[in-house]
Amino acid sequence: MVPAPRLMWTMLAGLLVAAAPTLFHAALWTLVAALWALVAFAALVDFVLLLRAKPALRVEVPAAVGVGSELALRVELEVRSKARLRGVLRSEAEAPLHAGPDLDLRTADGTTEHEVLLDAPRRGGASVRALWLRLQGPLGLFRRIDRHEVDEEVAIVPNAERVRELALAHFGAQRFGGIHVTKKVGDGGEFDALEAYEPGMDLRKVDWKASARHQFLRVRRFRMEQNQRLVLCVDTGRLMADPIEGLERLDHAIHAALLLSRVALKAGDLVGVHAYGEHPEAWVPMGGGMRQMARISRGLAKLESAPAETNHVLGIHGLLGKMRRRSLVVVFTEFTDSTTAELMVEHLGHLAKRHLVVFVALDDPAIEDRIGQEPKTAEDLAGTVVAGGLRQDRERVLRRLKRMGVDVVNGPPGPAALQLLARYVHIKRRGLIG
Repeated sequence: MVPAPRLMWTMLAGLLVAAAPTLFHAALWTLVAALWALVAFAALVDFVLLLRAKPALRVEVPAAVGVGSELALRVELEVRSKARLRGVLRSEAEAPLHAGPDLDLRTADGTTEHEVLLDAPRRGGASVRALWLRLQGPLGLFRRIDRHEVDEEVAIVPNAERVRELALAHFGAQRFGGIHVTKKVGDGGEFDALEAYEPGMDLRKVDWKASARHQFLRVRRFRMEQNQRLVLCVDTGRLMADPIEGLERLDHAIHAALLLSRVALKAGDLVGVHAYGEHPEAWVPMGGGMRQMARISRGLAKLESAPAETNHVLGIHGLLGKMRRRSLVVVFTEFTDSTTAELMVEHLGHLAKRHLVVFVALDDPAIEDRIGQEPKTAEDLAGTVVAGGLRQDRERVLRRLKRMGVDVVNGPPGPAALQLLARYVHIKRRGLIG
């Protein structure tokens, strides 16, 4: 129980009033004494009401929350007081959870429900340690401050809702992972069946020998190959910790990887995960079916960006040692300039000789926005020149990768994920994996 600022100001005013009898008339002492008695009585009322309130909190903490989302704590507050009290709820959390804004509330006799929000900007394990409740008496002269222990663990995991939004942006009202093209004529490279020719069909698909046997035109129908191999190669080095739109690059890469994994597994392919930073960190072996999706989700959720530089030599050579058959390899990584990217480009070239490689680079909106703005001061002009140089270096590296046979996807996080998905469907239709 602590005195409120209102009580302190009231007492200060009372001291000034107490000086009045000395300066003016001694008969005013009676009035001063009455005023002090009134203040003491009011303070006692506030003190007793807060003391008898006996607040009790019951808190429900979700076991997990998606990165970049808000963790909502459901709080039931029980107060035993006929008078309505004003209060403030404040959360105490362990990083990477961040306490949200204080919640202002008004209590009633009995139980009231409230929602306290916390921010989850990074993945990892965290805990909600406690909730602080500050109640103020009806006259605002005293405050009661209580700390209620919570100590509940919370897992900050990849954001499934963000992945779902990306999927809906690509598929519209279709099912989440539905590639409804497995039976289309001319899609894929695996022979499915012969069917009667109809006007408008591609004549290059006519099977002339079968047509001669049946005495009318027969067309080959193809379907997308299944059980093809897809490896998601994720960089966890220092540059992947750079924030874009409030999330680390690594988190954006994980969301795109989860979306592509779900689509590929529903299309019948085998998917694995290889992660490396300073050294190889994680390997989820190839597998199919939706059980594999759970393994991939767990493997990706454990990844964390490290402050060390990425060792592409160890990472890519470690991946080459794990793959025997030609596969589609999707590489999520980042580079600063053409000089530091030299080793990365060289070893991606070795990888592209044996496998089909898609390189995913996320553009930083801060750099693109700087280039698009008209400079108004010398400082703005210098920033624009630096940003333009960085983009030129970036484009130089991406052009070099394309000349080496690497398929490049780049853009802001959301559009880049959808481009990657469209590129995967195109590769499947053309049968480019082999």
